[in-house]
Amino acid sequence: MISAISDTLPLNNGQSMPGYGFGCYKASGHELALAVREAVACGYRYIDTAAYYRNEDIVGRALHACGIPREELFVLSKIWPSDFGAPARALEQSLRLLGLEYLDGCLLHWPGMDVSRRLRVFEALLRLQEQGKIRVPGVSNFLAEHLIPLQENFGFWPALNQIEIHPFFTQSALCRFCADRGIRVISWSPLGRGRDLEHPMVQSLAADLHKTPAQIVLRWHLEKGLLPIPKSVHAERIRENADVFDFSLDAAQIAALDGLELPEGRGRMGPDPLCYPPVQSRKDS
Repeated sequence: MISAISDTLPLNNGQSMPGYGFGCYKASGHELALAVREAVACGYRYIDTAAYYRNEDIVGRALHACGIPREELFVLSKIWPSDFGAPARALEQSLRLLGLEYLDGCLLHWPGMDVSRRLRVFEALLRLQEQGKIRVPGVSNFLAEHLIPLQENFGFWPALNQIEIHPFFTQSALCRFCADRGIRVISWSPLGRGRDLEHPMVQSLAADLHKTPAQIVLRWHLEKGLLPIPKSVHAERIRENADVFDFSLDAAQIAALDGLELPEGRGRMGPDPLCYPPVQSRKDS
Protein backbone atom coordinates (compact mmCIF):
# COMPACT_ATOMS: atom_id res chain seq x y z
CA MET A 1 0.00 0.00 0.00
CA ILE A 2 1.29 3.46 -0.83
CA SER A 3 1.91 6.00 1.93
CA ALA A 4 2.06 9.18 -0.19
CA ILE A 5 0.28 10.43 -3.29
CA SER A 6 3.25 10.05 -5.62
CA ASP A 7 4.46 6.67 -4.30
CA THR A 8 4.72 4.06 -7.03
CA LEU A 9 3.47 0.50 -7.30
CA PRO A 10 5.19 -2.35 -9.19
CA LEU A 11 3.45 -3.82 -12.22
CA ASN A 12 3.63 -7.35 -13.55
CA ASN A 13 5.57 -6.27 -16.66
CA GLY A 14 8.51 -4.89 -14.67
CA GLN A 15 7.34 -1.28 -14.89
CA SER A 16 5.86 0.83 -12.09
CA MET A 17 3.30 3.61 -11.79
CA PRO A 18 2.01 6.05 -9.16
CA GLY A 19 -0.51 4.38 -6.88
CA TYR A 20 -2.99 7.26 -6.97
CA GLY A 21 -4.36 9.11 -9.98
CA PHE A 22 -6.31 12.10 -11.21
CA GLY A 23 -9.26 11.39 -13.52
CA CYS A 24 -10.29 13.71 -16.35
CA TYR A 25 -13.63 12.23 -17.45
CA LYS A 26 -16.39 14.75 -18.27
CA ALA A 27 -14.14 17.78 -17.87
CA SER A 28 -13.04 20.25 -20.49
CA GLY A 29 -11.83 23.74 -21.31
CA HIS A 30 -10.11 26.18 -18.99
CA GLU A 31 -11.77 24.51 -16.00
CA LEU A 32 -9.97 21.23 -16.76
CA ALA A 33 -6.67 22.97 -17.44
CA LEU A 34 -6.76 24.62 -14.03
CA ALA A 35 -7.80 21.33 -12.41
CA VAL A 36 -4.87 19.42 -13.92
CA ARG A 37 -2.44 22.10 -12.81
CA GLU A 38 -3.91 22.04 -9.29
CA ALA A 39 -3.70 18.24 -9.20
CA VAL A 40 -0.03 18.30 -10.16
CA ALA A 41 0.61 20.97 -7.54
CA CYS A 42 -1.02 18.66 -4.95
CA GLY A 43 1.36 15.87 -5.88
CA TYR A 44 -0.61 13.82 -8.39
CA ARG A 45 1.73 12.30 -10.96
CA TYR A 46 -0.66 9.87 -12.68
CA ILE A 47 -3.08 11.69 -14.98
CA ASP A 48 -5.84 9.61 -16.59
CA THR A 49 -7.58 10.61 -19.82
CA ALA A 50 -8.93 8.92 -22.98
CA ALA A 51 -9.58 9.65 -26.63
CA TYR A 52 -13.29 9.33 -25.87
CA TYR A 53 -13.10 12.18 -23.34
CA ARG A 54 -12.13 14.59 -26.13
CA ASN A 55 -9.87 16.55 -23.81
CA GLU A 56 -6.39 15.14 -24.46
CA ASP A 57 -5.25 18.44 -25.98
CA ILE A 58 -6.24 20.38 -22.86
CA VAL A 59 -4.63 17.81 -20.58
CA GLY A 60 -1.44 17.92 -22.62
CA ARG A 61 -1.15 21.69 -22.59
CA ALA A 62 -1.86 21.82 -18.86
CA LEU A 63 0.83 19.24 -18.12
CA HIS A 64 3.39 21.07 -20.22
CA ALA A 65 2.54 24.30 -18.39
CA CYS A 66 3.24 22.63 -15.04
CA GLY A 67 6.93 22.25 -15.85
CA ILE A 68 7.19 18.79 -14.27
CA PRO A 69 9.91 16.62 -15.84
CA ARG A 70 8.34 14.14 -18.25
CA GLU A 71 9.88 11.14 -16.49
CA GLU A 72 8.05 12.04 -13.27
CA LEU A 73 4.62 11.83 -14.92
CA PHE A 74 2.52 8.80 -15.75
CA VAL A 75 0.10 9.81 -18.50
CA LEU A 76 -2.52 7.24 -19.43
CA SER A 77 -5.02 7.31 -22.27
CA LYS A 78 -7.35 4.79 -23.91
CA ILE A 79 -8.41 3.52 -27.32
CA TRP A 80 -12.14 3.26 -28.01
CA PRO A 81 -13.50 0.08 -29.70
CA SER A 82 -14.43 1.98 -32.86
CA ASP A 83 -10.66 2.54 -33.31
CA PHE A 84 -9.66 -1.09 -32.75
CA GLY A 85 -9.16 -1.49 -36.50
CA ALA A 86 -6.45 1.18 -36.58
CA PRO A 87 -4.84 1.38 -33.12
CA ALA A 88 -1.55 2.86 -34.35
CA ARG A 89 -3.41 5.75 -35.94
CA ALA A 90 -5.52 6.22 -32.79
CA LEU A 91 -2.40 6.26 -30.64
CA GLU A 92 -0.66 8.77 -32.88
CA GLN A 93 -3.69 11.03 -32.59
CA SER A 94 -3.60 10.82 -28.80
CA LEU A 95 0.13 11.50 -28.72
CA ARG A 96 -0.27 14.48 -31.02
CA LEU A 97 -3.04 15.98 -28.90
CA LEU A 98 -1.17 15.35 -25.66
CA GLY A 99 2.08 16.66 -27.10
CA LEU A 100 3.95 13.53 -26.05
CA GLU A 101 6.33 11.08 -27.70
CA TYR A 102 4.97 8.10 -25.78
CA LEU A 103 2.18 7.11 -23.39
CA ASP A 104 3.03 5.65 -20.01
CA GLY A 105 -0.21 3.66 -20.10
CA CYS A 106 -2.52 2.82 -23.00
CA LEU A 107 -5.70 0.82 -22.37
CA LEU A 108 -8.35 -0.76 -24.54
CA HIS A 109 -11.25 1.31 -23.22
CA TRP A 110 -13.91 -1.43 -23.44
CA PRO A 111 -13.61 -5.05 -24.56
CA GLY A 112 -16.27 -4.83 -27.24
CA MET A 113 -18.06 -7.98 -28.35
CA ASP A 114 -15.71 -9.28 -31.06
CA VAL A 115 -13.12 -11.60 -29.50
CA SER A 116 -10.85 -11.87 -32.54
CA ARG A 117 -10.83 -8.10 -33.01
CA ARG A 118 -10.00 -7.64 -29.33
CA LEU A 119 -7.06 -10.03 -29.59
CA ARG A 120 -5.73 -8.35 -32.73
CA VAL A 121 -5.79 -4.89 -31.19
CA PHE A 122 -4.07 -6.08 -28.02
CA GLU A 123 -1.36 -7.65 -30.18
CA ALA A 124 -1.04 -4.28 -31.92
CA LEU A 125 -0.55 -2.58 -28.52
CA LEU A 126 2.31 -4.96 -27.83
CA ARG A 127 3.97 -4.00 -31.12
CA LEU A 128 3.54 -0.33 -30.24
CA GLN A 129 5.13 -1.05 -26.87
CA GLU A 130 8.10 -2.62 -28.68
CA GLN A 131 8.39 0.58 -30.73
CA GLY A 132 8.59 2.67 -27.56
CA LYS A 133 5.22 4.36 -28.07
CA ILE A 134 3.65 2.75 -24.97
CA ARG A 135 5.28 1.77 -21.70
CA VAL A 136 2.38 -0.20 -20.22
CA PRO A 137 -0.37 -1.69 -22.40
CA GLY A 138 -3.51 -2.69 -20.54
CA VAL A 139 -7.27 -2.94 -20.58
CA SER A 140 -10.34 -1.28 -19.10
CA ASN A 141 -13.77 -2.68 -18.20
CA PHE A 142 -12.60 -6.25 -18.85
CA LEU A 143 -14.26 -9.09 -16.96
CA ALA A 144 -12.60 -12.45 -16.28
CA GLU A 145 -14.08 -13.88 -19.49
CA HIS A 146 -12.36 -11.09 -21.43
CA LEU A 147 -9.03 -11.44 -19.62
CA ILE A 148 -8.61 -15.21 -19.92
CA PRO A 149 -8.31 -15.26 -23.75
CA LEU A 150 -5.54 -12.66 -23.51
CA GLN A 151 -3.50 -14.92 -21.27
CA GLU A 152 -4.27 -17.97 -23.41
CA ASN A 153 -3.15 -16.22 -26.59
CA PHE A 154 -0.20 -14.15 -25.35
CA GLY A 155 1.03 -16.15 -22.37
CA PHE A 156 0.74 -13.39 -19.78
CA TRP A 157 -1.86 -11.28 -18.02
CA PRO A 158 -2.20 -7.56 -18.79
CA ALA A 159 -0.61 -5.25 -16.24
CA LEU A 160 -3.68 -3.03 -15.76
CA ASN A 161 -7.46 -3.34 -15.71
CA GLN A 162 -9.44 -0.16 -15.04
CA ILE A 163 -12.96 -0.95 -13.84
CA GLU A 164 -15.87 0.68 -12.04
CA ILE A 165 -15.49 0.23 -8.26
CA HIS A 166 -17.06 1.98 -5.28
CA PRO A 167 -18.74 0.75 -2.08
CA PHE A 168 -22.12 0.25 -3.77
CA PHE A 169 -20.45 -1.80 -6.54
CA THR A 170 -17.30 -3.49 -5.27
CA GLN A 171 -16.71 -6.08 -8.03
CA SER A 172 -14.96 -8.10 -5.32
CA ALA A 173 -14.79 -11.37 -7.30
CA LEU A 174 -13.21 -9.62 -10.29
CA CYS A 175 -10.78 -7.77 -8.02
CA ARG A 176 -9.70 -11.08 -6.45
CA PHE A 177 -9.32 -12.61 -9.90
CA CYS A 178 -7.06 -9.75 -10.96
CA ALA A 179 -5.06 -9.66 -7.72
CA ASP A 180 -4.38 -13.40 -7.91
CA ARG A 181 -2.89 -12.89 -11.38
CA GLY A 182 -0.88 -9.76 -10.68
CA ILE A 183 -3.20 -7.46 -12.61
CA ARG A 184 -3.25 -4.01 -11.03
CA VAL A 185 -6.84 -2.73 -10.66
CA ILE A 186 -7.58 0.96 -11.24
CA SER A 187 -10.91 2.17 -9.84
CA TRP A 188 -12.93 4.48 -12.07
CA SER A 189 -15.82 6.38 -10.52
CA PRO A 190 -14.25 5.62 -7.12
CA LEU A 191 -16.76 7.85 -5.31
CA GLY A 192 -19.80 6.44 -7.09
CA ARG A 193 -20.33 9.85 -8.71
CA GLY A 194 -21.09 11.15 -5.22
CA ARG A 195 -24.00 8.83 -4.54
CA ASP A 196 -22.09 6.53 -2.16
CA LEU A 197 -20.97 9.51 -0.07
CA GLU A 198 -24.52 10.18 1.12
CA HIS A 199 -24.89 6.84 2.89
CA PRO A 200 -25.21 7.22 6.69
CA MET A 201 -22.46 4.64 7.27
CA VAL A 202 -19.98 6.68 5.24
CA GLN A 203 -21.00 9.92 6.90
CA SER A 204 -20.75 8.34 10.35
CA LEU A 205 -17.22 7.09 9.69
CA ALA A 206 -16.28 10.52 8.37
CA ALA A 207 -17.52 12.18 11.56
CA ASP A 208 -15.72 9.63 13.76
CA LEU A 209 -12.41 10.02 11.94
CA HIS A 210 -12.69 13.77 11.35
CA LYS A 211 -12.49 13.27 7.61
CA THR A 212 -14.88 13.94 4.74
CA PRO A 213 -17.05 11.18 3.22
CA ALA A 214 -14.96 11.34 0.02
CA GLN A 215 -11.76 10.84 1.99
CA ILE A 216 -13.27 7.82 3.75
CA VAL A 217 -14.21 6.15 0.47
CA LEU A 218 -10.90 6.93 -1.20
CA ARG A 219 -9.05 5.50 1.79
CA TRP A 220 -11.22 2.35 1.47
CA HIS A 221 -9.88 1.91 -2.08
CA LEU A 222 -6.29 2.24 -0.88
CA GLU A 223 -6.78 -0.19 2.02
CA LYS A 224 -8.10 -2.76 -0.47
CA GLY A 225 -5.04 -2.41 -2.69
CA LEU A 226 -6.89 -0.56 -5.43
CA LEU A 227 -5.68 2.45 -7.40
CA PRO A 228 -8.38 5.15 -7.40
CA ILE A 229 -8.56 8.01 -9.91
CA PRO A 230 -10.86 10.63 -8.32
CA LYS A 231 -11.90 13.50 -10.55
CA SER A 232 -12.87 17.04 -9.65
CA VAL A 233 -12.54 20.45 -11.24
CA HIS A 234 -12.78 22.25 -7.88
CA ALA A 235 -9.45 23.14 -6.28
CA GLU A 236 -10.62 22.51 -2.73
CA ARG A 237 -11.93 19.06 -3.61
CA ILE A 238 -8.78 18.17 -5.51
CA ARG A 239 -6.81 19.03 -2.38
CA GLU A 240 -9.31 17.14 -0.21
CA ASN A 241 -9.05 14.02 -2.36
CA ALA A 242 -5.25 14.15 -2.08
CA ASP A 243 -5.37 14.33 1.72
CA VAL A 244 -5.96 10.64 2.47
CA PHE A 245 -2.55 9.54 3.69
CA ASP A 246 -2.65 10.58 7.34
CA PHE A 247 -5.21 8.04 8.58
CA SER A 248 -6.28 4.45 8.03
CA LEU A 249 -9.35 2.24 8.29
CA ASP A 250 -9.39 -0.87 10.44
CA ALA A 251 -10.71 -4.25 9.32
CA ALA A 252 -14.15 -3.66 10.83
CA GLN A 253 -14.52 -0.30 9.09
CA ILE A 254 -13.45 -1.78 5.75
CA ALA A 255 -15.92 -4.64 6.19
CA ALA A 256 -18.70 -2.18 7.02
CA LEU A 257 -18.04 -0.29 3.79
CA ASP A 258 -17.84 -3.56 1.86
CA GLY A 259 -21.30 -4.35 3.21
CA LEU A 260 -22.83 -1.36 1.43
CA GLU A 261 -22.76 -3.16 -1.93
CA LEU A 262 -26.19 -3.23 -3.53
CA PRO A 263 -27.47 -6.69 -4.53
CA GLU A 264 -27.62 -8.06 -8.07
CA GLY A 265 -25.30 -5.43 -9.46
CA ARG A 266 -27.77 -2.61 -8.85
CA GLY A 267 -24.92 -0.39 -7.69
CA ARG A 268 -23.41 -0.34 -11.18
CA MET A 269 -23.42 3.13 -12.72
CA GLY A 270 -21.79 2.39 -16.06
CA PRO A 271 -22.78 -0.07 -18.82
CA ASP A 272 -22.39 -3.85 -18.65
CA PRO A 273 -19.12 -4.85 -20.38
CA LEU A 274 -20.77 -8.01 -21.71
CA CYS A 275 -23.03 -6.05 -24.04
CA TYR A 276 -21.36 -2.67 -24.51
CA PRO A 277 -20.44 -0.83 -26.58
CA PRO A 278 -21.67 -1.26 -30.12
CA VAL A 279 -18.60 -0.42 -32.21
CA GLN A 280 -20.05 2.87 -33.43
CA SER A 281 -21.14 4.06 -29.96
CA ARG A 282 -19.18 6.75 -28.06
CA LYS A 283 -21.54 7.70 -25.27
CA ASP A 284 -20.23 6.46 -21.96
CA SER A 285 -17.05 6.26 -19.89
